[in-house]
Amino acid sequence: MKEPKIIFLYSQSPRSGHNFVAEVIRKVVKCNTPIGERSEIPLAPILKDYLKAIKSYYKSVGGDDYLNDLLLGDLRKKIINNNGTCLMKYTSFMGANESLSIFKDDLHIVSLRDPKDCLLSLFKGMKEKKGMKSILKKILKPTGIYHYSYARKYAKRVELVLPDLNNFNIIKYESLVLKESNELQRLIHLFQAEITVEELSRRIDEIQVINTSFYKEETNAKGIWDASVKTKSFNSINRRKGFNKLQLFGIDLGSKSLRKKLGYIQ
Repeated sequence: MKEPKIIFLYSQSPRSGHNFVAEVIRKVVKCNTPIGERSEIPLAPILKDYLKAIKSYYKSVGGDDYLNDLLLGDLRKKIINNNGTCLMKYTSFMGANESLSIFKDDLHIVSLRDPKDCLLSLFKGMKEKKGMKSILKKILKPTGIYHYSYARKYAKRVELVLPDLNNFNIIKYESLVLKESNELQRLIHLFQAEITVEELSRRIDEIQVINTSFYKEETNAKGIWDASVKTKSFNSINRRKGFNKLQLFGIDLGSKSLRKKLGYIQ
């Protein structure tokens, strides 16, 4: 890119592959993160709350202008001066529209992953707790009822903050995993990068994956946050291992509306 920009990366939820997508972006364009490569910065939801607040307080003439100048006036300049081209990522769509309205000259990317695969990954990471609630969950889990209920709540939560996708640059996690040529070319064009599709594909192969979402044989990592080179067993798309048919059906049914809105099913 000719001029430094802020790259906003909004992901639908944890386990949506946002760290992998961020790594791919770093392979295309040199960009810094303010407080660490895996860090999440909730700037977007803070901006959403701020704009909501100034609409609801008692109005004084010039009050909005004063606050905007005080809090937002030099914000972009400070971020870029401290970091150059900067990657701001957050695992929610909350505040995406508000950030877009304030940082109009920057790049706003929505990262999508099939909600079904996000949910399977979330379920894999759940730990059993003590108490009656956990006992009830344990009873319901084999039936798929718990999976349906959780998936439905997850879908509604994401839909509630889903921005107008027509206003954003869309990246699908699956397209990057599969290294689809047209998607890689689109990324190269978006960031005005001087790199070939073949070179970007090679760089993607070098990306290490974090162990939280995967099984041991897929990464050979030991600790939950270990990053390691993926093995031949690695499979992050259309995952099914560890779930029975009723559980998979419950997840499919509970996430159906969100999957439609994100373009994963008709």
